[in-house]
Amino acid sequence: MSGQSATQYRSFVSWPEKILGPRPGMKEINLTCWVTFILFLLAPICILLAIQYKDHNLYFEKSPVDFVYFYGTGKIADTHSAIDVYDYRLQLATFNGILPLDHGMYGPSPYPPFVSQFFRLFAKFSFSTAFLLWMAISLVLYVAGVTMVLKEFFPGDRLERSLILCFALASSPFLMNTLGNGQLSSIGLFFISLAIVEERRSRPFLSGLALSMLIYKPTLLLFAVPMLLLTRRLRTLGGFVAGAGALGLISTLAAGIRIWPVYLHFLNSFGRTSGVYGQSSLRLWKYVDLNSISYAVPGGRSRVALLLLACCVVAAAGWLVVVWWRSAGGDRAQQTLAWPVAMTWTMLVNVYYPIYDSILIVIAIIVALSALRELAWPRAFEWMVTLAVLTFAIGWFTEPVAKQSGVQLLTMAILAIAITLTGVLQRSMRQQAAGAAVALPAL
Repeated sequence: MSGQSATQYRSFVSWPEKILGPRPGMKEINLTCWVTFILFLLAPICILLAIQYKDHNLYFEKSPVDFVYFYGTGKIADTHSAIDVYDYRLQLATFNGILPLDHGMYGPSPYPPFVSQFFRLFAKFSFSTAFLLWMAISLVLYVAGVTMVLKEFFPGDRLERSLILCFALASSPFLMNTLGNGQLSSIGLFFISLAIVEERRSRPFLSGLALSMLIYKPTLLLFAVPMLLLTRRLRTLGGFVAGAGALGLISTLAAGIRIWPVYLHFLNSFGRTSGVYGQSSLRLWKYVDLNSISYAVPGGRSRVALLLLACCVVAAAGWLVVVWWRSAGGDRAQQTLAWPVAMTWTMLVNVYYPIYDSILIVIAIIVALSALRELAWPRAFEWMVTLAVLTFAIGWFTEPVAKQSGVQLLTMAILAIAITLTGVLQRSMRQQAAGAAVALPAL
């Protein structure tokens, strides 16, 4: 986007000059945001990590981290057979041997076989060293993914890219729930970023290969794969199938064919924990999907709640089928919008979608803003900027609010984004159809 175009779009974002004075420039905004981030977030976190590395008990005993699961399964895979990774009693003993819990208990770790094989490398180190090493890798993947998308969709806008990156790094779902928790979400963000960028560069097969890396957590692909099919992205779908098949083959060669019935049985057991079969032992305030929220309605997960949930799922799925099918012949902006639509609805209509995986909303927002710019819809652009800032702010207090009231504010923000983007895609298709009808010559 040219400097003139960037200035034009910034002018559509309202600024209360009567209250706050003249609108600050992008350099001033960047400087303020980066200084605030470094002084109030980055510096305290670095100090905490230094203390943690010196004596990890000071931190971990008070706030256990999810990295225990990945380190623990890697340790099992390194010292036992690959099949033993899915022995829950062995998992539980291993996790407690790494970091005993003062209260509660560890749940099962349901990740595919290639995940534990990868974390065998980390099992060679002490837990603290492995955790810090994974944090460094996670940070690199996150920054690389966000930067990759920013450069592709906002070329030449260095100040805008810098500001978005600052907000992305300062988001609570990334800092607290992903980086500080040792989760894998940065992997998903990096590869879905790569998939979108490769498609943008007219390399659909490579796009599908990149997307297949998200098979480490199939819930992340709930709407992405149907979107590829409905929008007739067949070469991308072919790349996805090839990549998923390669991962399955690698897992089979490493663990043997017997791993798959054992793994499927383990997944079935995990389903009872995650609420697939109507009950849940998960800490529901840490999830943003509508299924988890249905447990928090007054009276519990009643028939009324299930009926409302089913109606929402059917309505959303039907709407998406129609919009995606019609968008297959759309222009580049409409093709681009299909990705953030799939990503946002995946967060909502799912079996379970934890807050740490909601970091993918950063990529969805960046891609959506670029598409809205191409469509030349300034009001929609302004509304999306407002929703983006609101989502960032909500991320910092949504968990305590949900824990106390059962209301997950982050879900409401994501729902607003999902509905907005789907509506924009539908409206743009109608305008394109109307324009094509007007352009037809009279018979």
